[in-house]
Amino acid sequence: MKKNKNVVIFSDSHDWHSNQLKKELKKLNCNVSCLSLDDCFIDTKRKKNIFIPGYKNNLPDGCIIRTIGKGTFQQITRRLTILHALKKLRVILFNDINCIEKSTDKSMTTFLLSHKKINTPDTWVPEKIKIAKNILKKLNKEKNYAIWKPLFGSQGKGIKVIKNKKLKLNKEKVFYLQKFENKKIKSKDTWQDFRILVCNKKIIASMIRENKKKITNIGQGAKPLSFRINKEIKKISIRASKLVNASYAGIDIIKDINGNFKVIEINSVPAWKTLQKLTKKNIASILVKEFLTKIK
Repeated sequence: MKKNKNVVIFSDSHDWHSNQLKKELKKLNCNVSCLSLDDCFIDTKRKKNIFIPGYKNNLPDGCIIRTIGKGTFQQITRRLTILHALKKLRVILFNDINCIEKSTDKSMTTFLLSHKKINTPDTWVPEKIKIAKNILKKLNKEKNYAIWKPLFGSQGKGIKVIKNKKLKLNKEKVFYLQKFENKKIKSKDTWQDFRILVCNKKIIASMIRENKKKITNIGQGAKPLSFRINKEIKKISIRASKLVNASYAGIDIIKDINGNFKVIEINSVPAWKTLQKLTKKNIASILVKEFLTKIK
């Protein structure tokens, strides 16, 4: 008789997504704990050298990572160490820690996309404000401008459209500058991008995000629209997910003025609440079943 799988869902704030995952895991007779990574810590007096609430002398069979949580550099590093330790102890992580690290840092994601010749907008990531201003000056001469994004972040928070070289030093002292290449939908006077949810190298859901503003995240007021995915978007989405070895990922894509599709982000802990409203598929069920195939 197969034993029930012990699963931890990690999130700093357990929401609809955690509840959906927990519900589907319980349907498949899994024992589920909802924890935060700051609940866990390295403890060399323990048999496994790690403390996880509810696990005294054993470990979970697998962990689904929903969010790492905000924190200082040291706090984030410590939480990532917990995930590295769990991987070393042969606990299945969904997504894997290496995937999360590659996609959480936007500069690394962009480097990998460009290195593997996957279309992505021109991007620069300097620390020195003088260099950043020179980049913007050159873009201005070409009648272009940039999107300034935080290296770490989601839901469009902290993103700014920079049309001139009047740049203020931010507290992180890093400038992730991406040439704005998104094509305007003139008939609607809107901007849009595509969010594609990939699981196990298959497209399971997709949507257009449309906004009157240039920033097209749902969290910034964009409206979700259904659309029929084409072969080109399908191909580039799957290539992007494979690039970071993602078990599942949210791929963000724009269409430029020349009609080329370009990947702007790879999300290894994507939300799917809005996508779920546009599809009859049970997304949480698909993700959970894929996760459980990885646990022996």
